[in-house]
Amino acid sequence: MARLKEPRVVFRAEARLPGLTAAAVRAVVARAWRLYAGPVGARLEVVLLGDREHSALHDRLLGDPSSTDVMALPYGDLDLFGEILVNRDVARKEARRRRRPAADEALLYVVHGALHLIGFRDDGEDARAEMRAAEARVLAGD
Repeated sequence: MARLKEPRVVFRAEARLPGLTAAAVRAVVARAWRLYAGPVGARLEVVLLGDREHSALHDRLLGDPSSTDVMALPYGDLDLFGEILVNRDVARKEARRRRRPAADEALLYVVHGALHLIGFRDDGEDARAEMRAAEARVLAGD
C-alpha cells in the first residue's frame, strides 16, 4: 500500500466559528506539509476550542493559565504526530482588531501550529521572521 504524502488531518470543532471548515483546515495543513517537508503519513488532530477550555488546557499542559491563540503539541508518532489546539475566542478578538474574518485568523493559527510540528520555532527574532514568512507562503497558496 502506498504511503500518503499529505497528512491525515482530523478536525474537531468543540466551539463554532462560521466560515472555518474542515476542508480549509485540511488544505492549509497539507500545503504546509508539502512546502516544508512534513513527515509522510503523519496523522494530526486540529481542535477548535473556546477560551475557557483552551486556557484550562494551556494551564494543565504548559503551566500557564493565560489565554493564547494556539498550542501545538508534538507527539512524534505517525499515528498521532501532534495536535493543534486553536482558541476560537482569541481568533475572533484578533480578527476584529485586524479587520479580517475570524475564520482567516483561525487558519493562520492552524498554519502556525502545523509549522511548529514540522520544526519551525519562533523564540527569537530570526526564527520569528522565518515563521512569519512561512505562514505567509502557506496562506498565499504557493
